[in-house]
Amino acid sequence: MARTLTKGELRTRLEQLTDSESDAHLGTNEKDEILNSAMAETWDHIVAAGLAEKFVKSVSFSSVSGTLEYSFASVISAGDFYRIHALYVDEGSGQLRPLKRIAPAEVRPFRPPTSTVNLKLYYIPICPRITAGVGTDSTTFDGINGWEEHTLMTAACAIKLKKDDDYNVFYRRKKELEDRIAKMGMVDFGEPARVVRKRKMNSQFTYYNSNIDAYCVRGDKIELYYNYGFLT
Repeated sequence: MARTLTKGELRTRLEQLTDSESDAHLGTNEKDEILNSAMAETWDHIVAAGLAEKFVKSVSFSSVSGTLEYSFASVISAGDFYRIHALYVDEGSGQLRPLKRIAPAEVRPFRPPTSTVNLKLYYIPICPRITAGVGTDSTTFDGINGWEEHTLMTAACAIKLKKDDDYNVFYRRKKELEDRIAKMGMVDFGEPARVVRKRKMNSQFTYYNSNIDAYCVRGDKIELYYNYGFLT
């Protein structure tokens, strides 16, 4: 289950932490924007720790013969792409074949796909944004396991800095929470650590039909490649 807090609850807790309930220099809109900035920082720590699986979304799309580049805006209609989680070729009958991401320096043996291929993209969305202002206090933020406290500590630091007050107590707690998020990211209770063995494959002799072997990300576009030689 989600541990969600409404924007109104977050703002109330922030005001209590910073004694800013009736501060004439900090309006509701400004506090909400400070919370938005702090939420984005918390989101990045969650993503960096490898704990964003809870938020992963998926879309399906198809390649076009001879077309190399596909903008994320055209692939993801929601317009909320942040990072790729995994990209698969849909071989049909429920079989998803993972694609390897290559660096720009590795594209020499590759060419654009030569046929229409169905793909499935799993991605991490951008951090949700709460709407600033009165009348939108029911919008929510999911702190997963109490990590909304990191958002509050980050926002409290920003407010204390604006007021030229001491923020060290909030900063220390913020760093403790970052360590906690990072430590949780290094634990996998489902399976022991193991090495994924990758073998060389020749595209002409592999047991799949779709001629896409790899992808690359540049700017706001994803590039799809077919390997005419050996996939290393």
